[in-house]
Amino acid sequence: MEETKIEISPALRAAGALSECLTSLTCAVQKLAEKRATLEEKMIKRYFHELAGEISDASSVLHRLLSEEKSTWTSENHDAAIQLTTAIQERLQEFHKAIDYDWNYLEQYFEHGFYLELTENSHLLEKAREFAGKLKS
Repeated sequence: MEETKIEISPALRAAGALSECLTSLTCAVQKLAEKRATLEEKMIKRYFHELAGEISDASSVLHRLLSEEKSTWTSENHDAAIQLTTAIQERLQEFHKAIDYDWNYLEQYFEHGFYLELTENSHLLEKAREFAGKLKS
């Protein structure tokens, strides 16, 4: 029994990190809904919704594995989950800081570069899809 707890604990930590990402993504989309949306904001919102869908898929698979008590969770899966969720949370912290600071700042200076960072540099959506696919197989 003790061995099972050791194997499940990292998976539960990963599940918690995925859940925190979903909460932050939902909060970000709610903040965008409060204001008039620019084109970039609409693209960011769409990106956030797609990212939340992929994170939800990964979380669902992970919880299914945990409920079936399958020991397919590896340290590689754990490392991938932590890297993904850390990267997502870092980008979301930037977004929350900008939108909470000033909507004008968000529209004039932040959102264009932020969207480019999401799509051209960090590739969070692609990484989330890859992670969810890896868990499903």
